[in-house]
Amino acid sequence: GNFGKASHLAQQIKNSIRDKVKLSCSIGVSTNKLIAKIASDFKKPDGLTVVSPEKVEEFLEQLKIRAIPGIGKKTEERFTQMNLETINDLKKLDVFTLIKEFGRKHGTYIFNASRGLDNEPIKEREASIQYSKLSTLKKDSNDYDFLAENLKELCIELHKVVQKNNRMFKSIGIQFILSDLTNKTKSRMLKSHTSSLEELQKNAAQLLKEALEDQKNTVRRLGVKVSELSEIQGQSSITSYF
Repeated sequence: GNFGKASHLAQQIKNSIRDKVKLSCSIGVSTNKLIAKIASDFKKPDGLTVVSPEKVEEFLEQLKIRAIPGIGKKTEERFTQMNLETINDLKKLDVFTLIKEFGRKHGTYIFNASRGLDNEPIKEREASIQYSKLSTLKKDSNDYDFLAENLKELCIELHKVVQKNNRMFKSIGIQFILSDLTNKTKSRMLKSHTSSLEELQKNAAQLLKEALEDQKNTVRRLGVKVSELSEIQGQSSITSYF
């Protein structure tokens, strides 16, 4: 790719952010998402780091092992016990040692990451699609148990739609239309994407409880929605990373 052009574009993005919202940001430009992420962390809070293909090895070798995304304190401590401090030190270990030490998935990832290898595809974020289910209740009510039972059923229906579309979600919301026809919504963001029905029902029930706390009017229609969607990727065999 044209790294000069990419660097120019990155600088334009930084300038635009500074002009419009008066904030600095760090940008990394490289051959894949992994190196770009490490590069973006390299000169925080206001850096622009471009790592061209021929410079990847040299760039990585100088860095501490902790610079690799996904390597936390415990993993770093284990490497310190093994007298390994930099990514260059880390490259002395073969993949089998890493798998034995950290498990197949994490060990393989560390082996590849220390060599700048990353096959995670770059995808545009999906437009803000959401899935929702809304139903009119048999009777207007603000009784938690009655509403929770209805909400549970709505979650099951909504979950089927999410599954059919092969999606995970990160945001869960509930909606009331009250007997006076006013609309009330409440939502929360999860720590990570999930496709779990149990997680959907648990969070929806919690939102319902919170929303009813100061609710005098009765509820006529009740809905549940999920957004911040991502596609469930096909499970590839871990050996394909070798």
